[in-house]
Amino acid sequence: MPRTLAILGLVCLVLGFLGQAFPVEVVDDRGKAILVPKEPERIVVAGIPLYAEILVDLGLSGRIVGVADSPDLPPELLQTPRVGPAFAPSLEAIIALAPDVVFGAWGEVRDRLESLGIPVVTGGGPEGWIQGIVDVFEVILLVGRTVGQEKEAQLLVGRLAQEIVAVEGILLDRARTTAAFLYLASPGAPPYAAGLGTPEHELLIRAGGENVFPFPGYAQISLEEVILRDPTVIFTDPAQVQNFFQSLILTELAAVKGGRVVGIPASWLVSTRVARALRKMAEALHPEVFGP
Repeated sequence: MPRTLAILGLVCLVLGFLGQAFPVEVVDDRGKAILVPKEPERIVVAGIPLYAEILVDLGLSGRIVGVADSPDLPPELLQTPRVGPAFAPSLEAIIALAPDVVFGAWGEVRDRLESLGIPVVTGGGPEGWIQGIVDVFEVILLVGRTVGQEKEAQLLVGRLAQEIVAVEGILLDRARTTAAFLYLASPGAPPYAAGLGTPEHELLIRAGGENVFPFPGYAQISLEEVILRDPTVIFTDPAQVQNFFQSLILTELAAVKGGRVVGIPASWLVSTRVARALRKMAEALHPEVFGP
């Protein structure tokens, strides 16, 4: 599988990399070199929970002095001071915490922090968007280098890659199961479907599924279109699972009749829990392999 080879190639590359003493230079999502003058002791996560998860997994939760609001924060950080929502963190709240480095801020907040000499580190695609597993791995390595934990970050990437490749290996000779990743806000509302180029699609394919909505990006579709394509398995946010069973229009849908509407937290798809999400999706798509 090309995607599997890409992951293994990335792991082999990073395992050969030797750590450096501070100061270190990292490259952000803009391709801009960011100088981190000393090992950060006071860290603020102003972006998505991925950065906080990585730091916790690296054993550095004690260095996090502020974090953006999110229902998906690691439990170790529930009492950590908040700096506002990830999409609009408070510049004043961040500055008041006197951080050595800020992760995940972008736009005007990033510009203002940088003008004050505070290093801001953001990975992923444009404006920090995480578009798939390789992006997750690259952000793990970026965070590890920034905080002086390169070896630990490499080991974390290696472990996650191993878990992902193991699941894919089990499914190599299996026929694909038709599926969709849909977001249904209420039983009668038109849902949003995840298509090509989304983290949902990537994991669905890796888990042995065939996406019945192979268009680019996300799009709102009609309930009638869902019935027409009739996926065997539907993945959705856990809070929306019951919406499918309560819909008067979707009662004859294969996934509904078969009880195969499965909740997968969207945050898992772009987090250090990505291997867990893949395993859960593979189990739903191929119970004949993984068992009940």
